[in-house]
Order: sequence, then structure tokens, then C-alpha cells
Amino acid sequence: MPSSPRFNYIITIHNKQDLIQEVLTCILMCCRDNSHVYPVLDGCTDQTESIIDDISATFSHVPITKVYAPDVHEIRSINAGLRAADQAGEGYNIILQDDVMLRDFMWESKVLKLYQWAGEKLGFVSFRLGANFIKDAATSESVEPFTEQVENAYGHGLRTASVLLPGQLTYRSIAIKSPVCIPFKLTQEIGLLDDRLAPYMCDDIEYSIRCLKAGYQNAVFGLRFQSDVDWGSTRTNPSPQLNELEKRNIRLIREWHHSTIADICTREQPTAVVEVPDTSSEFEKTHAIEVWEKNCQLLDEFIDRQSKVDILSRVKQSLKKSISSMRNEFAH
Repeated sequence: MPSSPRFNYIITIHNKQDLIQEVLTCILMCCRDNSHVYPVLDGCTDQTESIIDDISATFSHVPITKVYAPDVHEIRSINAGLRAADQAGEGYNIILQDDVMLRDFMWESKVLKLYQWAGEKLGFVSFRLGANFIKDAATSESVEPFTEQVENAYGHGLRTASVLLPGQLTYRSIAIKSPVCIPFKLTQEIGLLDDRLAPYMCDDIEYSIRCLKAGYQNAVFGLRFQSDVDWGSTRTNPSPQLNELEKRNIRLIREWHHSTIADICTREQPTAVVEVPDTSSEFEKTHAIEVWEKNCQLLDEFIDRQSKVDILSRVKQSLKKSISSMRNEFAH
């Protein structure tokens, strides 16, 4: 009897000792007989590794293989996890960041039903967010040349996106992490993320384009997870390089894939939403709508707080410059 498809859970981690126990416990609750967990310790200096060791001893029925990276950030960390994990045969890589908790403990069976129902051309799938390209995406100077965004109801509550409920699938040109699924067939045929875009930003866009070029369809699928907007360090404490990295990487993607993007934009991009049989219930949908409404409010509050922090920061910088200028005048 052939073995069932394998599931690799690859989680990139940088100093998340406050969340990692619950994040990993949620993953392990999803695991079945053919699962393997790969926590990528990316330059961790806190107690994250010792917490993982304790969990590994407790959940000894599920193999946990630690992968080490020297603080190389997201793209190279994901690739380190993909290289460490067995990519032979049939299986699925579930990739998530260290602020994502999988809350649907039928995760593996639903992912299997999804790919079996959708067929062999279903490729890169996000469980969070997706979008299509704007018509002039290949030539536009826009840093975010996207339209028709769709977000899982368990996401952050983006006002600009339409809402996807549990058990619903919608195809989109771009799948945006995390969590996401990269089947083994993609790593075997298309390869890993392009680390020329390292340390982070837009790698999922570039990978989506390669999948489309190879004849696959990308999609968003509604499954339950939790990732509060306050948990992500990129959101709460963004790097000063963030905007420049995004601009650089979008420019590189346009250079590498200009003709493919142009071809995608000449065709009608998908927007239909369909139900995947036996992957959700009406109760789950009702609960998801309640969570989405709450998350919309929390996101609005977060944006308001961040705006106040930005204003205060600018005022402080202005005061520092004024004081420095006054001191220079007095010195002379």
C-alpha cells in the first residue's frame, strides 16, 4: 500500500519565546502519522531553542528537526527549511512565520481534500491573502501593482480586500503568505524561493509568477488560523529598510519576469469563489465572520496607534534638531 502524502511544517523563528510554545503546540495538534516539523532558528538569542527542546521531548511521536540560520531573515530561512526537509515523492510544505497559530486541527485532511478536488494544476496556495495584477503591472511604477485582493476571514481584517470564508477557494495570480502551502511538486519542478530578493519582501510574488509560467494556478483557501496584528515584529517595529527593499524587489521582479507579467495581464485573471466539498460547516463560517468583524476593528485601532506613534516620533526628531541647532548657535 502506498504511503500517504507527507507534510513538512516549516516555521521561521527569530526571538519569539513569548509565542513559540503555543505556535508549535498548534502545529503539533495538526500533525498526523506522516508529519515532520522544521523550526528554523534564525539568529535566536532568547529562550526559543530551549522551549522547542522541551516541546520536542513532550511530543516525541512527531519528529522535530531544528534548522539553524545566522540571522538571515525570512527568504533564506524558508529556503534553509525547505532544503532540510525531504522533498521527494508526494507531499506538502506548510510554511508559516513565528506569529501564526494554526487553529484548524483537521488541517492536513482539508489540504489533501483541497488538492485532490482542485486537480494537479493547483500550485501555490495561501491561507491568508491573494491578489491579481493591475492591467499595467509590467510597466507601472507602482510598488503594489495589485487589485482584487481577497483575505481569509481569519486574517487581519483588511478593508480593501473581499472576505473568504472557511472551505472557500478562489484562484488569484498572486498568493501572499503566511501561512502558505508549497507542494513537493513545485519544489521539484520550480525550485525554492529566489534568495536574490533577500532578506525579505515580495518573494511570494516572484514565486507565484514562476508557478503561473509553469502552468500552475495559485489560490487562496480559507482555513482557520490566528495571527494578531500586534504579534508581527515587521508591523510593530518595521525596519527602516522596509520600503526600499520593497521598491528594489518589485523592480527586480519586473526586470526578470516582464514578459510573463505582461502576458498575465492581457488575460482575464480569476476572481470566482467556490466551495470545496467537506471542508467546512455553517458554524465555522458564522464564527469566521464574527472573527473578521473583530479583526477589522482591531486593525483600525492598530493603524490609529501606529499613526500616533509616527507623529510623536516626527515631533521628537524635530525637537532634537531644533535643540541641536540652538546649541550650535549658543556655541558660536
